[in-house]
Formats: sequence, C-alpha cells, structure tokens
Amino acid sequence: MNRKFKVCAVMVCFYPDIEELSSNINAIVGQVEKLIIVDNSEKPVNHDFLNNSDHASKIEWVSLKENLGIGAAHNVGIKMALEQNFDGILLLDQDSNPPENLVKELSSGIQFLNDQGIKVACLGPDIFNKNTNETYKPLVNKGVELSQDFVEKDVLISSGKLISAEAVKQIGMMDEALFIDLVDFEWCWRARKYGFRVFSSKRARMGHMVGQKNIKILNSYNLLIPAPIRHYYQFRNTIFLLKRDYVPRYWKIKALIERSIEFFLYSLLISPRLSRFRYIVKGIKDGLFNRKGKFING
Repeated sequence: MNRKFKVCAVMVCFYPDIEELSSNINAIVGQVEKLIIVDNSEKPVNHDFLNNSDHASKIEWVSLKENLGIGAAHNVGIKMALEQNFDGILLLDQDSNPPENLVKELSSGIQFLNDQGIKVACLGPDIFNKNTNETYKPLVNKGVELSQDFVEKDVLISSGKLISAEAVKQIGMMDEALFIDLVDFEWCWRARKYGFRVFSSKRARMGHMVGQKNIKILNSYNLLIPAPIRHYYQFRNTIFLLKRDYVPRYWKIKALIERSIEFFLYSLLISPRLSRFRYIVKGIKDGLFNRKGKFING
C-alpha cells in the first residue's frame, strides 16, 4: 500500500473578496496537510478572519507587500513546501472553487500514474466556467485519453494543478520574468522537455473563471475579456515564448493567428478600446526588445 502523499496547497491572492476567499479556504484546508496563502497585494490584506478557522494552525499567511506577479508568488509557496518535504504542491487562485474530492483524486492519481512508470509533472481537474457551468475546451489539442480516468495534456492552467515535488526539483520553478500570463503553460512545456508528462483527471471538476467575462465568436470561439493591462502580458509573453525551442510549433502558429485576430477585436470592438490598443502595442514592443518582469509605463 502506498504511503500517504502529503500535500501543501499554495493559494495566491491579490485584493481578494474576503467572503469568497474565506469560502474557498474552508473548502480546501481540510483536504491538505498545510495551506500557504501568498498575498500579492501592495497593501497587505487583513487576514484576522483566519483566527476563527478550525484549521488555523495549518494555515500560513505570507504578505509580499508588493505585486511580484503570479510566478514569483507561486515560487514563494513552492519553496516553502519543498523545504518542508511535501510530496505535492497544489496551486490555487483566490477565486477557484475546489471540490471536496480534489486532493484525494489528484494525489491518488499521481501515485497511480507513477506506479505505471509514468513521470508525472502535474495532474489537474477538469476546469469549468463557474458562472455558466460550461467546461473549458480548447479548439485544438484537446488531449489524449490515457484511460477512462486520465487525459494527457500539453498544458494545464495553474489553479487546481497538483505538482509533484520531485518533478519541480528537476524541472525548476515558475518563470518569474513572465510575471503573469502563460506562466502555467511555460512550466508545463518545460516539464515535457525534461521527459515529464501532464494530465487532467476526469474524476475531479473545479469551478474557475478565466478572464473577467467571455464572448462567444461565431458560436465556437470563446473570446476572453480580461482587464486591459493583461493584454500587455499576453502579447509580450507570446513573443517571448515564440523564441523558445521547447514550446510546441502548433501553439506558436495558433498564438500568432489568435493574437493577430485579438489585436483588431480588442482595439476596435471591446471597450475601453484605446487603453487596450496601447497596452497591446507596448506589449509587442517590450516583447521584441526582451523587456521582462512587471509592466513599467513609459
């Protein structure tokens, strides 16, 4: 019988809705041995509400006192989990709704796949839009079914993803230079470069929201509507990843097509149009000149 797979959850927050954050903390803290909450807010969030939790002793709150980006915030928690010898690190966003079977299914899934001789980088749940209950499905590279329970993927989004600690030691940490967008995809592609594989489990589903809202284009393509500043990172980081040899060619072609379409859709149709246009142009410029890290105006 396998020994217990010890899991530390790392939840990153940025000026969260306290009621929603508290609900999501309560949903996950009983499933893990430890929960590390990394606060990326410039003004630290008052977390006194945690004192009333039945699991307060399992929760550690880390205030960074500045927004270092999702990659750096994840790395803070991952390093702490590695130092404390956890077997797996569960990454979570503040607004993701973890189901009660999430850790049980993902940890047992990683152990099962490892026992089959498979080098697992990470295993995640099926992700659905928590507002519409619609499952997020890519137009291409939908994954390959390994069995009735597991689908092999190229990438997983960060939230809900259980990462093998052993895999992190070989693959490396999150790329902090990307700051936010595509940090999760880049790590998965890098994992595959080192011979690791990425899976989702059909035995767990988790509600999440990608973007502030979605618009359906031609009844098939989901146009995600983020805050305007996110266009900067999306376009800049796409250019960064186009230069990396371990990023799949199909994604590079797809990304070039999508960014080209989005340049016109966001700039001409989605308010505030001028702000979106300026962030996109700045992102393209900084991508070409290899300017990494946090957005700097000017």
